[in-house]
Amino acid sequence: MKELFLVKPNKKYQKSFENYALAYKKINDEFYFDKYKKALESFQDYLNDLHNYSQGNDLPQGEVATSTFWLIDKKEVVGVVRIRHQEVECAGHIGYDISPDYRTRGYGFQILKLALNEAVNIGIDEAILTCNITNIASKKIIEKNNGKLLGTIFDEEENEYLYKYSIALTDS
Repeated sequence: MKELFLVKPNKKYQKSFENYALAYKKINDEFYFDKYKKALESFQDYLNDLHNYSQGNDLPQGEVATSTFWLIDKKEVVGVVRIRHQEVECAGHIGYDISPDYRTRGYGFQILKLALNEAVNIGIDEAILTCNITNIASKKIIEKNNGKLLGTIFDEEENEYLYKYSIALTDS
């Protein structure tokens, strides 16, 4: 895990990212597979979309500018983190996922830790994160990264309760 780093999505990791997307298909996780399947159809279009979204251009309706990074370990994409440049109700600033093939190995903690540094570069002073109250792994990851529980909220769109956390990124 010494070699872990975040990169902006790029062609160098195309094959690895395609395997990443297929890992979700393999376990029938439609939510994440749908998020990544465009990369299997046209990788360059997918990269262009991510670049545009990071600049606040051509955003899907209701979306905010979002920078995406891939967590790389030994030349493999093992995780994806999305940093929203503004807090989004029921989603916060940061969302991340770890490939089903690489879970329970500490990557969740590392991807969030690295993403918090990127959030500072984007200009976020206090990161807001949410997780489903049944997602014990994500709860632990956020708390291990100094997340302070703000309370419980209800996401009407997903019809679920979420924990809402804050992580201070600056000393002010």
